Amino acid sequence: KRAAAKGCSESEVIADLLNLPSERIKAHPLVAFTSSPEFRVKATDADRYLAILGWVAKNHGPDLTDFVLHQESGRVYLGMSAEEIRETCRHNQARQIPETHYWAIMNLDTPTKRRFLRRLLVFVGLTDDVIDHVSSTFGSH
Repeated sequence: KRAAAKGCSESEVIADLLNLPSERIKAHPLVAFTSSPEFRVKATDADRYLAILGWVAKNHGPDLTDFVLHQESGRVYLGMSAEEIRETCRHNQARQIPETHYWAIMNLDTPTKRRFLRRLLVFVGLTDDVIDHVSSTFGSH
């Protein structure tokens, strides 16, 4: 019934229930990364969040730099240094994104991390189904 209601196959419904990537997006490099053992062994949501940001930096570096330089909200979510993040609020916790020169604000709740990642991933040109899968890889729903 669920497959008919969604207009998809039964295997896609099962994959959705098990939080597995659908066949349509399985080959996308970011989906493959978030399905990899390297990513799955990240013990905390914070480490998974930083790993996704690291993947974006590695694969969309110029776009990420442009995004960082043109953040429009009053709160800085990414910066070139820990100090840049703390400038907006001295209570902000910052961690360096592994293997990059970027820093990320870390004292965000899971829904805010998901909203921020969605904005970033849309900015670098990813599709909604890829973004939805990536968002589902950390935190509770």
